[in-house]
Amino acid sequence: MSEYQYYEFLALDRPLSTSEQSYIQSLSSRVQLTSNQAIFTYSYGDFRGDPQQVLEKCFDIMLSMANWGTRQLMFRLPTSLVDVSLLESYCLPDKISVATTDNHVILNINLDDEEYRDWIEGEGWLSKLVSLRDDLLRGDFRALYLAWLKAVSSHG
Repeated sequence: MSEYQYYEFLALDRPLSTSEQSYIQSLSSRVQLTSNQAIFTYSYGDFRGDPQQVLEKCFDIMLSMANWGTRQLMFRLPTSLVDVSLLESYCLPDKISVATTDNHVILNINLDDEEYRDWIEGEGWLSKLVSLRDDLLRGDFRALYLAWLKAVSSHG
């Protein structure tokens, strides 16, 4: 079976600047880029950027999927709008983490499970998950709790 990796980034709070778009284009010739979205799809090879750094610099939400079972969803949230300690209570090593920058909190949900080890296309999934960022900003952590339950059940 061949390899499949999919990365999608969305800028929700503002469009990408010209310099940010140039930076994104420098990461791969395979990028599909608009003023608020970048999609990278690989059948062979790897994404040359660091997804968390790309999110921190330019975007508000990121989804990556690979056919060996990895599913990663990251959110960039303004530090002024979230209580980091509440997010940290859901952290599990190598599964759910929180990082802070000067202006943002990065919530990283990274699930790797054998039940995900089949061929799946990533297209169309991120747009269905955008509302989860709004939920987090409002203090609604139900989706994070479900991710935590999934991570705990596969934590080993």
